Amino acid sequence: MHLGSMLPTHCTGEYRVPAETIRWWAREATDAGFHGLWVLDHVVKPDTYHTSLLDPLIALSHAAAVAPSANLGTSILIAPLRHTANIASQALSIQHLTEGQVTLGLGAGYVPKEFEVTGVPRTERGPRVSEAVSVLNRLFEGEASFSGRFHEFENVRIDPVLDTPPKLLAGGSSIVDEDGNRRIPRPILDRILDCGGWLARPTQPEKLEAEWEIISEYAREQGVDPDSLRRVMLQYIHVVDTDDREEAHREQKPAFEDYLAGDRDFDYAKRYCLTGTPADIHADLDAVEAMGFDEVILGQVVHTPADLEQQFDLLVETFLDA
Repeated sequence: MHLGSMLPTHCTGEYRVPAETIRWWAREATDAGFHGLWVLDHVVKPDTYHTSLLDPLIALSHAAAVAPSANLGTSILIAPLRHTANIASQALSIQHLTEGQVTLGLGAGYVPKEFEVTGVPRTERGPRVSEAVSVLNRLFEGEASFSGRFHEFENVRIDPVLDTPPKLLAGGSSIVDEDGNRRIPRPILDRILDCGGWLARPTQPEKLEAEWEIISEYAREQGVDPDSLRRVMLQYIHVVDTDDREEAHREQKPAFEDYLAGDRDFDYAKRYCLTGTPADIHADLDAVEAMGFDEVILGQVVHTPADLEQQFDLLVETFLDA
């Protein structure tokens, strides 16, 4: 299983990461052997974090300039907030300019203000993502026509048409219905199959396994081999060099609480993110690898250059040099 690295693109007030630090991280992470550089997406700062993020596709383009061999990806890009043709054009351009593979992880979004400021009805977010997946698949193949609810065009070609176009992943997770059963809505399942892969959000290994079983069963029902689906997971991490779990949690608590906001406190982080000792984190990663995941993206919760440099060294020593 590969380990990817989240670019630190935090940008709100005191949380803003200097541009030179982002460039440094992109170069060093690529040279150290992280499998890919990934970015998050928020147009407006959500209530669940203390910071917003730089525009994802612009950030990836910048990373491509300083680390041209890196694989690049979005985890996730909120597709309903952007016109699909523009997403296609930007992604194709970045794919052409880099020596690595570009992956668009696509999701529906959840922050009401983001839909308000972009003029997109929040009630349309799911159908818009599903249609965007279909449109991107068509446009990446070359000249295409499409007639749908949100897109209508005929004989359109967006250059460059590439032998190896960007890849797609669909975000999405399960919900618990009124009977207490865990399920994944069918539109999300269809998007995962149409994208050829799933991008999972931070969660416990047992919940991740239950969700993958739902996806696998649906794939087989549709005549798709589940093993053919690419599986990537986003995780937040703060490494502490200690074998004492209580000490690790004491040091991790302020770091996570300085990043997460709202009802996402350290108890949330302990349930869903990578916390505890390096051995604890290795065990969680081993569980994800045993499920057949291709890559886990490690996202930092710190923002100062000094803290980022310290975390980078610990990540490399603990997970790449081990």
